[in-house]
Amino acid sequence: MKTVNLREVRNNLRKILEMNQEVIVESRGKPLAKIKPFTKADQVQYYLERAQEASRELGINQQKGEKLFKQVRKELLDEGRY
Repeated sequence: MKTVNLREVRNNLRKILEMNQEVIVESRGKPLAKIKPFTKADQVQYYLERAQEASRELGINQQKGEKLFKQVRKELLDEGRY
């Protein structure tokens, strides 16, 4: 695991992110944060949370959401895409 100081992060964030590995960010020699790549599980969690937020904003409760899910799944099955 690589360690970088805060100034390096400010000046080279893109390069640090493109390394695609865990990086410890230090400030004055003390650990401040950890930067790590998104895993597939992180992506799924991110999109699930966004979907839940959108559902709440649209007023879709669990029962309504399940009905909508079944409808979309049926349409995908009928089209041969699921």
